[in-house]
Amino acid sequence: MNLLLYDAPMKIELKGHDIYVNEVLHQKNIRYLSAMSEVFKEIIDIDALGNLEMYYMFRRVYTTNGICYDITLLPPLTIDEECNKTYGHYHQQAENGMSYPEIYHVLEGNAVFILQKKNRDASINAHVIKATKGEVIFIPPNYGHVTVNPSKEILLLSNTVADGPESDYSEYKKERGAAIYYTVDGNILQNNNYVIKEIERTNVKKFNKKFNFVCDDLLVQFYNNPEKFEFLKKPSLLLKNSK
Repeated sequence: MNLLLYDAPMKIELKGHDIYVNEVLHQKNIRYLSAMSEVFKEIIDIDALGNLEMYYMFRRVYTTNGICYDITLLPPLTIDEECNKTYGHYHQQAENGMSYPEIYHVLEGNAVFILQKKNRDASINAHVIKATKGEVIFIPPNYGHVTVNPSKEILLLSNTVADGPESDYSEYKKERGAAIYYTVDGNILQNNNYVIKEIERTNVKKFNKKFNFVCDDLLVQFYNNPEKFEFLKKPSLLLKNSK
């Protein structure tokens, strides 16, 4: 599949499983099934399935002001009854007990975002959020998250996040994935390694409204007004903006 994603403010094209930025091939990292097998519900027989290329990460497509803009491509794959997904991670602590937030934009296809937040009693509140092409979702501080491709088409995402701090995958590895597994028929299965206190099914608009977040086009707004994304480095600014 070849797609012209943006012609301005910079030219970004998808050609097969590659991204070209201003007509230059951008470096990609590949997440293979061998690295993903530990976060699926069932034990994976890699010898039978092959070491599939699960998704592609294009880091630092654009950077400015200590924030980077990345792209991720998830092909339409099924592993047993589960849809293809990202590994899942939390973010490092930034300040005042708040981790770094993140923003995602669905550039092509449909997505399901599975967010989870720890309660004081170590239980989990989970959110299952459907997103369609063009929608932008805010990942608040202290939320772990996984992105699922629930369709038979590619899922292409962009994101902005503070440049430098690394993602923390340890809990997802320890607990065999997220609190929720998402199946090809649209069902959700609870991961019994967690105590899940609450599960909310919602949409992007309703979820973003909780945090007074609005964004129509992530690249355009980030490129033209990077100072408005300062909260990605200093999440305490979110508290000031909410007053």
